Amino acid sequence: MEMKSEVEMLRWSQFREGDREAFAAIYQDHILQLITFGLRLCPDKDLLKDQIQELFVELWHSRKSLAPIRSVKFYLFKALRYKLVRLERNRYLSRQSARIAFSLDNPLEDPIETSIIENESRVSQVACLRQAIKSLSHRQQEAIQLRYFQGFTNDQIAELMDLNYQSVSNLLHRALSRLKEVYKTPVSHLLLAAVLKIFFIS
Repeated sequence: MEMKSEVEMLRWSQFREGDREAFAAIYQDHILQLITFGLRLCPDKDLLKDQIQELFVELWHSRKSLAPIRSVKFYLFKALRYKLVRLERNRYLSRQSARIAFSLDNPLEDPIETSIIENESRVSQVACLRQAIKSLSHRQQEAIQLRYFQGFTNDQIAELMDLNYQSVSNLLHRALSRLKEVYKTPVSHLLLAAVLKIFFIS
């Protein structure tokens, strides 16, 4: 793990200096994980891929001014999440403006954060535990994915989700308690990670 981190940081340094091969390697190393993560926030896969492509174009053009980082993966996830949240917020405001212009009697939609994270499960393998995961709130699903599938720490999840450390801990605790309640069997981290891999990629 430490060797992999050193290689990643070396590539990041080379990329900032204009090395196109290092930049391409960073893209190839993280593109599938970015798509998997992004689909939880943006179910439109084509739109998501456009946003990821745009993100990497922006990174290349701004490479010389990028601040030092400690994790390439965390930096990319945070940048993509910010981009998708901003996109959904703009789309939401555009929809609201159009509806208000059409009729002042139209009710407001669900909160922005809810519409950002909404996405339905599409597969039925490992049915019982997957059904339990589906019973979690969208915020709990996102926290569970980041912790047990993507491997981020609670501190990193707090920064990604704009929460404090204790809120993340509470969110994960309630999510695991809910899984145990619905699944009616103790949930090991290994089993959870295996099911999450199927659940979030499907």
